[in-house]
Amino acid sequence: MNITVIYNPTAGGGRERRLRHFVRALEEGGGKVRLYHTRAPGDATRYLRGLADQGEVVVAAGGDGTTNDVINGLNPGVALALFPIGTANVLSRELSIPRRPEAAAKVVLDGRTLNVTPARLNGRRFMVMAGIGYDAWVVDQVDLILKRRVGKLAYVISMIRQLFRYGQVQYRITVDGRPLDCFSAVITNGRYYGGSFVLSREAGLAKRSLQVLMFQRPGLGFLLRCLAALVVGRMERVDGVASLSAEKVFGAKGGVRFLRAVGFVEEGAATKIQTVARGNLAVAKVERTREDHKRNWAATIVQCRMRFNLAKKRVRERAVRS
Repeated sequence: MNITVIYNPTAGGGRERRLRHFVRALEEGGGKVRLYHTRAPGDATRYLRGLADQGEVVVAAGGDGTTNDVINGLNPGVALALFPIGTANVLSRELSIPRRPEAAAKVVLDGRTLNVTPARLNGRRFMVMAGIGYDAWVVDQVDLILKRRVGKLAYVISMIRQLFRYGQVQYRITVDGRPLDCFSAVITNGRYYGGSFVLSREAGLAKRSLQVLMFQRPGLGFLLRCLAALVVGRMERVDGVASLSAEKVFGAKGGVRFLRAVGFVEEGAATKIQTVARGNLAVAKVERTREDHKRNWAATIVQCRMRFNLAKKRVRERAVRS
């Protein structure tokens, strides 16, 4: 199997050692690997478009931004794979792609393919989501130097800084021909936001439609309620948040299209590589069996017991000292 690996050395602060283990596992599994290090945003797209033969699989080794660059240069019939070493890795979580290099390589070599439908925004593909208003401001204003140092915390800091901008601008969004007003919106292809938070339980990568979440009330208090609901996975239950399924979404502010891709694209490839009918992307997904879930639950219970016993031991030690 011919495999092109696109590696972003700045994603997640750099993961050279994990990359070496990943490439070695691919080669030991029979893969013929071509490795390319990106130098700047958009470099992966330009590099892939210049290749006459991209191989059977292109692996995005980085975060969601790296994946977005890769899908915009991917040729029809070539499968997309993921090696999640970025900051949030939303797409990888959506597809349950493992983080360990050997396990991720096994997905590329032996995994199953999943047909997905990438959306398009101003001529570019995106796989996970696009933001309007607050969400777009947060991503756009993230301090990249700080992000390399503290990871996800940089997004939290940006969220705090942008809080008081919310509600100052109202947008008109056309959802499948229906005009609607809101103060912010997220158009998503997947369930997750920011890595592990469930944004929409109605969205799905395999669906033909997008899920549009519109925030229709102004005010800092409303936004804080929404953020609290995001933490517990209940965003779509907040009064004032509308969640609609759509195939075409347009946004305007003063007649100008303003949608901003927050670009995440999903994930890995397999031995049985398929060409996706809609969008020409094939994505591998790790299928979790009932036994996998039993093992996960068992490991969680053991960890809880160990922590509980350790806490009891510390309490006893303190009592003896006193």
